[in-house]
Amino acid sequence: IGKERNLKEYLVKAHRIRKHPGYRKGYAKSHIPNRNGIEARPAIVAARNQAGHWENDTIVSRKSAPAMVALLERKSRLERLGKLKSKSSKNLKSAVNRRLSHYPKHMRRTITYDNGAENTLHSEINATLGTRSYFCAPYHSWEKGSVENAIGLVRIFFPKGTDFSQVTRDQVKRVEYLLNTRPRKCLGYKTPLDVFRQSVALRG
Repeated sequence: IGKERNLKEYLVKAHRIRKHPGYRKGYAKSHIPNRNGIEARPAIVAARNQAGHWENDTIVSRKSAPAMVALLERKSRLERLGKLKSKSSKNLKSAVNRRLSHYPKHMRRTITYDNGAENTLHSEINATLGTRSYFCAPYHSWEKGSVENAIGLVRIFFPKGTDFSQVTRDQVKRVEYLLNTRPRKCLGYKTPLDVFRQSVALRG
């Protein structure tokens, strides 16, 4: 009693306080070919009223070359996860195409990325999926905050330092299922899977 306690460790997503978002000095010219900045992204994407707009990110570990890809559909918050043999542009391209190609066209409209080198083949993903790609401003990963927050939940199951070479595909699918069947207040306590399925059925 009377002694302050640091309760941060008991939060669902405990992490250090991030600095105010902004550009970092010394940023070089973008290495992403055919890069469209997020400022060119249609306003309807931010509104979350239309399905088929995705955010992409990768989950890495210093203890393993293998990594994970995380894709999140903005309207429903549905998340697709997958293992990557390594954080390479070819592996990323294959993983994104594999997870989104079987959805109908109206569920494949845009993908928002950060400026990581693994995203340099975004134009080839667009050619396969019929999507359009947009990129956050340099060091503004918070501009795709939905997938960033989702990764925070994934980290509950696969904390930093996890050796992804020891994580099985069944474990990844299990975590994906748990996240997508978790009721969300922002969805009126529906699950991402329920909202996503409704959007698929609307066809437009």
